[in-house]
Amino acid sequence: MIRTQVSLDAQEYALARKEARSLGISVAEFVRRAVREQLPPPKDAPWMRYAGMVESGDPRSSESVDEIVYGSKD
Repeated sequence: MIRTQVSLDAQEYALARKEARSLGISVAEFVRRAVREQLPPPKDAPWMRYAGMVESGDPRSSESVDEIVYGSKD
């Protein structure tokens, strides 16, 4: 990993720290995720551009993805 330094104003840092805390991660990890989100996807996986774009509002939705994709288990 390469270490870098980023300057944020007080309000940006406070908001980033608050969001990181709510996610249970460090500010550094929050910034890494924010940067990754803005980078283009690897050329060998163009479909990854759309990963995570749909939110159902149900935190357990991944448990029923097969039912959503393939229909209910009758």
